[in-house]
Amino acid sequence: IIYKIRHLLPMPKIKNRKIISRTDLFRIDKLNIKFDNNQVRDYEVICGTGHGAVMIIPIINDEIIFIREYAAAIDDYSLTLPKGKIDEGESVIEAANREMQEEIGYKSDDIKFLYLLDLAPGYVNHKTNIVVARSLSESKLDGDEPEPLELVKCKINDLSGFLSKEKNIDSRVLSSIFILKEFSDDL
Repeated sequence: IIYKIRHLLPMPKIKNRKIISRTDLFRIDKLNIKFDNNQVRDYEVICGTGHGAVMIIPIINDEIIFIREYAAAIDDYSLTLPKGKIDEGESVIEAANREMQEEIGYKSDDIKFLYLLDLAPGYVNHKTNIVVARSLSESKLDGDEPEPLELVKCKINDLSGFLSKEKNIDSRVLSSIFILKEFSDDL
């Protein structure tokens, strides 16, 4: 009942938006927002550039192909899935196929959209499209990674034990696996 009542209330209104910083990857906006009860608050929002991102759950022979790559923000290697930005004019499916070829050396004839994931909606407007890819075949494209990525395969029925032993996991990976297991018929 609380959910239904909350969504019947008028949406807060953004009264002012101002860019306060910009880099090659991000822009930070300051938003002045007025709520229905006349409360006014300032928020800072990290805005991505481009057209969003895609994260792929590639499945071959009852295994998921993960990658381990350097993550600058934590200065360590992190377990993740093939992923990347969606280029201008590219569909989610096209971006997924390109990123898989660049990062793991496979393409797919069977990619299915699962979910549009908000990274941290309170202060980041970045969205990641989660897809699952099956019917993989070898195909390699040059990517933009500074070093070769380590491929890490895991049997689907060993996922819980495998993930529990990893120390640095991209949180989108955990969300993606949950979405795959709970909201789709692909396992």
